[in-house]
Amino acid sequence: MNKSPAKSILPLVSNDTLSCSAAGLLMGQMVMGISAHHDGSIAGMVLSLVFVLCGGASIALFMSHRHVESRPRTERPPVQAWLLTLGGAFIASIWLGRFL
Repeated sequence: MNKSPAKSILPLVSNDTLSCSAAGLLMGQMVMGISAHHDGSIAGMVLSLVFVLCGGASIALFMSHRHVESRPRTERPPVQAWLLTLGGAFIASIWLGRFL
C-alpha cells in the first residue's frame, strides 16, 4: 500500500519549501509576541534567541528525517536551502508584522 506523494500547491515550489516558509512565518510572529510580552527586555531577547535556535534546529532535523525516509540514502538533504527559506520567512514575518 504505497501512497503517492502529495502534490505541491504550486508547480515550481516544493512542499518542503512551503513547509519551511509557513514555519518561519509562524516563528516570526511568536518571537514578536515574546518580545511584546517582555517589553523588549534582555530576558525576552534571550528567550527569543533560544526559541529561534531550538525551533530552527528541530525543523531542520524533522525535514531531514522526512527526506531520508522518502528518498535514497545516497541523496543528501538540502538542509541549507531549508534553513535559508526558514530564515527568510522568519525575517519577512517580523518585517511584515508591523502591518498587521
